Amino acid sequence: MSAEESTEQAVDAPKFTAAQIKAATTKEAVLKALLDQVDTAYKDARKDVQAMLDEQQRTTGGTKFDATLPDGTKVGDVRLSGGETAAKITDEQAFVEWAHKQFPSEAITKLVRPVPARLVKGVQPRFVTLLLEQMTAAGVAQVHDAESGELFDVPGVEIKPSRARTHSVNFTRETKVRRPGRELVADAWRAGILAPIVLPALAPPPPTAAPAPAAADESEAAA
Repeated sequence: MSAEESTEQAVDAPKFTAAQIKAATTKEAVLKALLDQVDTAYKDARKDVQAMLDEQQRTTGGTKFDATLPDGTKVGDVRLSGGETAAKITDEQAFVEWAHKQFPSEAITKLVRPVPARLVKGVQPRFVTLLLEQMTAAGVAQVHDAESGELFDVPGVEIKPSRARTHSVNFTRETKVRRPGRELVADAWRAGILAPIVLPALAPPPPTAAPAPAAADESEAAA
């Protein structure tokens, strides 16, 4: 092989045309712009709905509400999910001192290996888990001693939210007489009746009224 031949590199023919690449990149850019608008609007709407559902549940006890199109067609429902609370150790020193005093048999007096940071040092992990589960179930920072029958207030522990309240959107299913809720929403969107309500920033402008015909000249009318 000559030196000239060894320096030549085979060049593959382009797999995509410039027009194909332009169409693909334009599509991505447009979808990204639309996605940003929809994502922002969705987050704002979800925040508003959660506040409304929390207030409604507090005042009326309602936890489920229909979602309908402007013409009243039901496309789904929105259901409120209550948050959860759990017993959490907020003052480890106070909790450990109490546990050593009330349940000395559960104290760890010698560590043979490092205790993971998530565990309470100085108290048997299984015992800590048991106490926290009991207090979570009871909803108060108290435990009941099965042997003595005594009810103890547990220092260093508080009942705190472990999962925030939320809600879910559930679309209607297809039946013999009704299409699925998602498809009904898509139909309404294509008809142009939803954009002004849910995404006004992307809604087309209202049609411009045609100018009224000019009044006929009096001389023409007389003629």
